[in-house]
Amino acid sequence: MKVKMFDKEWNVNDITYKEKRELWKLSVKSFPEGEINQDNYFVLMDKVEELSGLVEKDIAMLTMGEVDQLLQEIFQQYIGIEKKG
Repeated sequence: MKVKMFDKEWNVNDITYKEKRELWKLSVKSFPEGEINQDNYFVLMDKVEELSGLVEKDIAMLTMGEVDQLLQEIFQQYIGIEKKG
């Protein structure tokens, strides 16, 4: 799967239905009652990073904030969340 962000096209692994369900469950735990649970959010982002196949050399030039933005974009594409324009 290809993700376009930061003027670059990132090649990330495709995931299975089971992996999508796992990400969805982690997402629900990350935002209980509309609030963010930061510990669970970082578990979610770490799982997205693991599944994506990105390695340190792929993201070394990014700030930590940019890494989170990229992982959030990958997550949204993995589970089919569309950005509202």
